[in-house]
Amino acid sequence: MKTLLSALTICLSLTVSTTTFGQMSKSMYRVKYKGKSFIGQPMAWDGSEMLLLRRNGKLSMLPVKSTNELEKVHNSFVPYSDDELRQRLEREFGQQYQITQTEDFLVVHPYGDADIWAQPFQDLYWRFQVYFSSRGLKIAKPNFPMVAVVYRTRNEFDRVLAKYNNANSKFIGFYSSTSNRIITYDRSDNGSRDEASLANNTTIIHEATHQTAYNTGVHSRFAPQVRWVTEGLATYFEANGVNNSAYFSRQTDRINRDRLTTLKHFYREGKVKGALEQLIVGDELFRIDMDLAYALSWGMTFYFNEKMPNEYQQFLMRDGARTNFTQYTSTDRARAFSAAFGSDVAGLESRMKTYFSRLEVPQR
Repeated sequence: MKTLLSALTICLSLTVSTTTFGQMSKSMYRVKYKGKSFIGQPMAWDGSEMLLLRRNGKLSMLPVKSTNELEKVHNSFVPYSDDELRQRLEREFGQQYQITQTEDFLVVHPYGDADIWAQPFQDLYWRFQVYFSSRGLKIAKPNFPMVAVVYRTRNEFDRVLAKYNNANSKFIGFYSSTSNRIITYDRSDNGSRDEASLANNTTIIHEATHQTAYNTGVHSRFAPQVRWVTEGLATYFEANGVNNSAYFSRQTDRINRDRLTTLKHFYREGKVKGALEQLIVGDELFRIDMDLAYALSWGMTFYFNEKMPNEYQQFLMRDGARTNFTQYTSTDRARAFSAAFGSDVAGLESRMKTYFSRLEVPQR
């Protein structure tokens, strides 16, 4: 079966009219495949495979050759309620895990750690709301209870990560736009949580920012992603002065210490030149040099928020409102960037270098 990434790049040649498909996609249908029933809202179809948004928020690609293979079950899409989804998670994870419910999250975690694992997700969501509302931007209410899974061990985490085709020893947390879940793991050792909790909370902030942004319309799950935008926002939110500005109000609090340290190192090594252009038009830098890509994505987001906040917010809104399942070429990306921040990329690169070279790394 194709991955979500493949689905997002399908050039749809529908065998039904666009109008008919639009009307159909507002309803909920059953698709049968390999003896199982899949119920959800059709999101995209190329005449042979259909992308179905299921009631738990997951996206599934299923073979559908004709609309005759669909059975309509409801006139509108109805997500699972909190209780329904909780019951399904209980069956999926059995007695080995505890499930804690907050206002907007269902968190699957090791027993006895409800305060440590569940509340930080909800706190981040509330702070995310405050951040955008204070800037005059209203975010949408999530359509689904958001699910986060905290595995007990690194081995369990790696096995699940491999299913997403993202096995990477550097990852300590991951948000999947396909499953709409966060996965991470308990990094504590022998019950000592002081240092491990800090690392876990950074992961929670980063991944919960991804999940919240995709579920509130700040990013679109169904449009091609621009990684400097998504990773830049998540790394930006890692700083206390961004995700908890009521208590951390200084500029130094808004600085992500680790990302700035890395970025300054790359500037000293002369490795940033030309990288800005690469991130604007494509995501290849994340494959070539992940550390540089993440550091510069944070740097762009921080710089724009400090120096061009109105332009950044407008850019973010336009990016999140792009049409679902349409191609977004390097030319499109460059044009959108120029419309927001100007076309003088070389000049911007020079100004950013001067700015970050002078910016001091906060003390711990």
